[in-house]
Amino acid sequence: MEDSSSIVLSGRSDCREAARTLILGSVGRVYLVTQRLEAELYNDQDIYDHLSALATSNRNTDIRIIAHDTRVAANQGHQLIHLAQRLPSFVQIRLTVTTEHRNFRESWLIADDSAYMRIRNPERYEGYYELDNKLECRSYYDDFIEMWEACEQDRNTRRLSL
Repeated sequence: MEDSSSIVLSGRSDCREAARTLILGSVGRVYLVTQRLEAELYNDQDIYDHLSALATSNRNTDIRIIAHDTRVAANQGHQLIHLAQRLPSFVQIRLTVTTEHRNFRESWLIADDSAYMRIRNPERYEGYYELDNKLECRSYYDDFIEMWEACEQDRNTRRLSL
């Protein structure tokens, strides 16, 4: 729930900066629920470099992405898809399959144990984020894990071996 410690996001640039702030400040765990891996928010070289460095320097790194559709992102060479292909032990992408989850129209970003972003209206880039709210972050984490368990591995983003 939005409260006085939340920072309001209104527009693509606000959401992009919040995503960068949370991801670049993460030290081991990044969970993302997204509609289509919005390139305007997440296809970023600094984000790729940071997550790659985390995964290669910390064996406990856990990066999980739940998306509704990754076909466009996969065809356009999205950085997060490349990262998942390069480091599949640390970065995983799954697709929603249940009707309830397919109809979920928000985007969430959870970084470590206390920071999160919630975009309530992804089409208009409206939402909020917090840098230090462990209780709220735990609630999002629990919902994320429940959703994760009901998803399936994304065939669009797996690396094909020759």
